[in-house]
Amino acid sequence: MAPHVLTILLIWLGWQMVVGLLVQRAPVEAAVRVAPSSGQVLSRAAEAELVAGRLESARDLAEMALTAAPFDVRALRVLGLAVAPTDRETADELLTLAGNWSLRDDPSHAWLIQRRLEQGDYAGAFGHADALARRREDVRPRIFRMFTIAATEDPRAAPFLIARLAPHPNWRSDYLNALHASERGPQVQALVALGLQRTRGRLTDPELEAIYGEWVEDGRVPGLRELKRRLGRPLPAPLQDGDFEGTGGPKPFGWQINAGPGVQAELSTTPDAQGKALFVQTDGFSARTVASQLLLLERGRHKFSGRYRFEAGDEDPRLAWTIRCLETNSVIAAWAPPAIRDAEVWAPHEVTFDVPGDCSAQWLELRTVRGPRRTTIVAWFDTFAIAPVRTDVAP
Repeated sequence: MAPHVLTILLIWLGWQMVVGLLVQRAPVEAAVRVAPSSGQVLSRAAEAELVAGRLESARDLAEMALTAAPFDVRALRVLGLAVAPTDRETADELLTLAGNWSLRDDPSHAWLIQRRLEQGDYAGAFGHADALARRREDVRPRIFRMFTIAATEDPRAAPFLIARLAPHPNWRSDYLNALHASERGPQVQALVALGLQRTRGRLTDPELEAIYGEWVEDGRVPGLRELKRRLGRPLPAPLQDGDFEGTGGPKPFGWQINAGPGVQAELSTTPDAQGKALFVQTDGFSARTVASQLLLLERGRHKFSGRYRFEAGDEDPRLAWTIRCLETNSVIAAWAPPAIRDAEVWAPHEVTFDVPGDCSAQWLELRTVRGPRRTTIVAWFDTFAIAPVRTDVAP
């Protein structure tokens, strides 16, 4: 008898596998004929009726499905959506339950986002939006627009957006990048930067650099000045990291070092082992900007000072420091370090210059100058500083 029993059992198991495939993949009509009492089949049929706009039939089938399978999330969602046009309170309860049962039930979360926004419940709306954005890259643009509009039109929304960004969700960088192309982007960028500054998820240096760079490019200097001041990143100072220790903070505040063909540049330990300095070696023939930093100097007179030394080079060092206005591109200060015979001597330098009223931001730059022939030039720069000069003191 045993072989016959085993054969019957295998046939039954095989049929169950066929039924399972039909239930999951076959057209709804065929699945209903095969397993008319299956909760999964009934929930699929209910969903098909909902899509077709037959709400009463969808509701009835969903209720039957829940009788057969009380924890069927799809049936619960279909029932909620089917009753939503006439009973939003019941729909809210059903779809909230479906969303709680499954973070992957996208239609429930989508409906709940809209419902929570109608109720002014930004915590709930952004929570469901977070669940969707973590899983569905295709819906992120619409969710991001919702975040941006809400944060700019209702002050109550911003703290809840900050709360969702602070834990570094997998969509955070996409959202910050999307703000670059948004008309409301600068407003939200400021809200996000200042809001996150008070959390453990404050903007990283690269994230803040992207905002700073965009605002510089767009000429938003007043806003940039205010944002930098309120963030304290980097700390307020006319010149950042004048000792070249690599502590300047987010760019363009702080040194941007640009080596290239014929030019070596880096922050390196000085020959006398007295900390770091800017090391530059050039072939005397390549012309490029080697180091740069954005300044936000106030109108008036300032002093630019520091020290330097040469290890190799001729009478023409082919290096030039300049300070030029961001708005007008005019040079307001220039200094070409003269050659030094003694390679072990640090020589001081000092330049006084005036910042005009139409020069709210400035670029401090070191450029290599192309000479008539190639010659190796090695130089060091250190202890740079810029300070205002008082002009109201009597002699």
